[in-house]
Amino acid sequence: MKWIDLLKLSLDNLRHRKLRTALTLLGVIIGTASIVTMLSIALGQSKAMMDMIDESAELTTINVWSNNDYAMYYDSNQYNQTSQDESLKLNAETIKYFKSIPHVQYVSPVLNLSLHLQQGVYENYVELQGLTVEALEAKDLFIVDGEMPDFTKTGSDIPMLIGRDLANNFWNPNSQNYSPAEVDLINQNSFMTIENYNLSDSNLEKPKKYLIKVAGIMGTEDEYSWTSDLYSAYTEIGHLENFLNMNYRGKAWPGQASTKTGKPMGEIIYNSAIIGTEDIKYTKDILNQLRDQGFSVDSNIEYIDSMRKQSVTQELVLGGIGGIALFVAAIGIANTMMMSVYERTKEIGIFKVLGCDLASIRNMFLTEAALIGLFGGIIGIGLSEIISYILNAFSDNMMMGMGSTKISIIPIWLMIGAVLFAMLIGIIAGVLPARRAMKLSALEAIRNE
Repeated sequence: MKWIDLLKLSLDNLRHRKLRTALTLLGVIIGTASIVTMLSIALGQSKAMMDMIDESAELTTINVWSNNDYAMYYDSNQYNQTSQDESLKLNAETIKYFKSIPHVQYVSPVLNLSLHLQQGVYENYVELQGLTVEALEAKDLFIVDGEMPDFTKTGSDIPMLIGRDLANNFWNPNSQNYSPAEVDLINQNSFMTIENYNLSDSNLEKPKKYLIKVAGIMGTEDEYSWTSDLYSAYTEIGHLENFLNMNYRGKAWPGQASTKTGKPMGEIIYNSAIIGTEDIKYTKDILNQLRDQGFSVDSNIEYIDSMRKQSVTQELVLGGIGGIALFVAAIGIANTMMMSVYERTKEIGIFKVLGCDLASIRNMFLTEAALIGLFGGIIGIGLSEIISYILNAFSDNMMMGMGSTKISIIPIWLMIGAVLFAMLIGIIAGVLPARRAMKLSALEAIRNE
């Protein structure tokens, strides 16, 4: 029997049993729609997580901290440096070593300075980070107000960038009710004092106020997006070191090691370092190398690996839930085909008497089962697209335009895979009825009415 004749015969048989075929198709449609919708939600959440990581920082950067007990400042009564691991200090020598590692594109030491900012009656506490120009450029900062400072110009001030949320959370300490206030840091002057934690109570001095002018406010292109930069403050590390050198002549910088008399120890100990690699493929190797040497490190590349594993687990769970409905549909297909065998015993007997081979009889029932799976899968994909559209439209209405990330994504490969899987389920479900039809005795089949 030719395949085209087999196909026509199978379609005719399904058409003659419209109600039973329709009910069986309904089971496949629901099963396919369930598994595709569940997987589409898992894919949507996975993409949302990946987009969040891509927006938060580069995947080619590694953050490094010293992993020992080396103190950044000392109490004059407890000063003891002899037991510390000198090789893990983030000093100039360590930064030089980082730069010598193969496939490292740039290295930025990070120097933190705790500031108390004031504008009029409003104030806020800021942790200022000094970075190199390369590290600032790698962050791809988005300036919503003001401008990116020209760090090539020298001067006595600190060109500063402040995150939008940090700038919008100043408060009035004299008010009994805490209420965040927006201040104009770009067009109005502000004052800062430096929090010097390495001074003992007996050496406390009245903090000196410095006039500052913020160059730019960092934000996001999408007003409702979030990144860690919104609560950060940055400047170029060379300008920060020049400022500290000018204002702390002969004294230890705030947060740096000092002698009992408050003199500097002779070297700068950085709070952390940022390493930029040449390519993503080198990031994990360099990260593991530094970790083995005793440094504390992290990178977004590790978060991505973790999230990918979580996404795979989530897809398996949600896909399994949807697969239960498709399994129930497979039982429906098997039941329909088995009933068809019982109803068509005489037809089967005639085929055998006329010399039709057993393979053709088997293929006839398998084709009918496959067609049920095919049609159910295609209609199920259409239903899934409708459900996905409703979910995304509902999400957009709830978020009121706060983001373009879809909660349900149905890629082409999922559509094709779902239809093929539905066909495979149909074929598997039709195997037992097909074998039953092949084993029927021709004589008994003809006698059966």
